Amino acid sequence: MDYFDLIENALAKPYKYTCGESLSALRSFIQGYIYCSIENEIIPERVTRYELLPAEWLLFTDYVRCSLTYDEPDADWFDILMTYFGDKEGYRMFVNYFDSYRRLKVTSYKSTTLNEGHQNFYKLCIDEDNVPLSFYIAELDRGSCYVAATEFEDKVCQTIRIYKTEEQAFAEADEYFGGDFSWFGVTGVDRLTFKKPVEFESF
Repeated sequence: MDYFDLIENALAKPYKYTCGESLSALRSFIQGYIYCSIENEIIPERVTRYELLPAEWLLFTDYVRCSLTYDEPDADWFDILMTYFGDKEGYRMFVNYFDSYRRLKVTSYKSTTLNEGHQNFYKLCIDEDNVPLSFYIAELDRGSCYVAATEFEDKVCQTIRIYKTEEQAFAEADEYFGGDFSWFGVTGVDRLTFKKPVEFESF
């Protein structure tokens, strides 16, 4: 069972799993599952992905942060929702965010081919032998947030981050590759699929 199945079960029967609509109880329930998984060395089965969505659970905090202004960098989804809404209303807001997060779709994307200058800049900054070929910025739900990925010869590495604005994603591209890009935009789509496996990687 992955995190999404676990949470969906808990939300479907809140009085069975969390004794009612309580954000604190829900967080404790999730943490208890994580602890038991670690103690029993249960490793969730990883399914090979070939597109940027559906979004992974580890990006949920970023998604909530994009919707609310909260400057504490170490705060997770629980801290943010408790600060804004409290325990009971925070639970209800979690349900709304979780549902919309599960329904995220790509609505457009931009891509750029990385030239030798970009590749050299990347290798100088990252100290990585694998040569990047292209960089993608995908718009989700008509601008509600953005995700990005770098394509290599053997894989696509999605950044472990959701961006609130497209400008933030552009700034990350500048940081990785030095700027001066030629962007190609595609609109009217609902997914971004690759022929290579998509992995999460922190640059």
